[in-house]
Amino acid sequence: MNLKFINIISVLFFTNIAVLATDITDNIPQTVVEDSSRVVEEQEDEFQNFLDTVFMGVDTLYWNCKMINSGRFDSKAMTDTIRIPLNDSSLNGLRYCHPFKNYISSNFGPRRFIFHYGVDIKLYKGDPVCAAFDGIVRLTKYDRRGFGNVVVIRHPFGLETIYGHLSKTLVTPMQKVKAGDIIGLGGNSGRSTGSHLHFEIRYRGEPFDPNYFIDFNEYKLKTDTLVLTRSNFEYLIELRKAKYCTIRKGDTLSKIARRYNTTVSQLCKLNHISRKTILRPGRKLRYQ
Repeated sequence: MNLKFINIISVLFFTNIAVLATDITDNIPQTVVEDSSRVVEEQEDEFQNFLDTVFMGVDTLYWNCKMINSGRFDSKAMTDTIRIPLNDSSLNGLRYCHPFKNYISSNFGPRRFIFHYGVDIKLYKGDPVCAAFDGIVRLTKYDRRGFGNVVVIRHPFGLETIYGHLSKTLVTPMQKVKAGDIIGLGGNSGRSTGSHLHFEIRYRGEPFDPNYFIDFNEYKLKTDTLVLTRSNFEYLIELRKAKYCTIRKGDTLSKIARRYNTTVSQLCKLNHISRKTILRPGRKLRYQ
């Protein structure tokens, strides 16, 4: 990558500079502010053009090389049906490759105390993990309290895939990858209780159930075209209404139920636990 594009990328990645700029614009002549805004827009356009030359259809929406969760679209306002080609030889040879061929150890959906936004695929430390689709690496980092060693890949048409708990990452940000390229080695890093791959897929920052279009038993796509509607994200609308408390030392389900004017049965239902579940101080518990 030449120096020109490195400079462009650096400007875009450090987006917090824009926040600082808003605090001082009152003391800057309007012509200077307008010139600065025009420069930023030109740099963004040039960066987008660069991505387009690397791979068709990859955009810069929520582009950030530091944050895993860098932004999201408003799924509540979604009215259109989104159709995304996944397997089409006429579109630069689009295809799918299963990240690692093994069984699911934990599926997408509610899990004790939390919601699991991906699927966990069983593997062992050192097993090769592959990119599911063609794309560009947006981020690699170590997330101590969550994904551990993680790779985030941006794909065409607003899709991203996340590969977590790796023992080692083998790619770098802005690297172009093809479906089937090895992007890391399996492991047990971050918040994990055993070796597995956390595989997650998102549309414009919002996760949805990969079982909807991937057959995890046959390791292949269920359809060549992904069709997304608001129904794929309805669960998020309900989840974001939820309220949580932090478990205190000495807390019991009965104490928490009285504190928040609810019942033990409701707490168990909301958190997918039983009355005998051990409550660990510091963890979050949903009460509404």
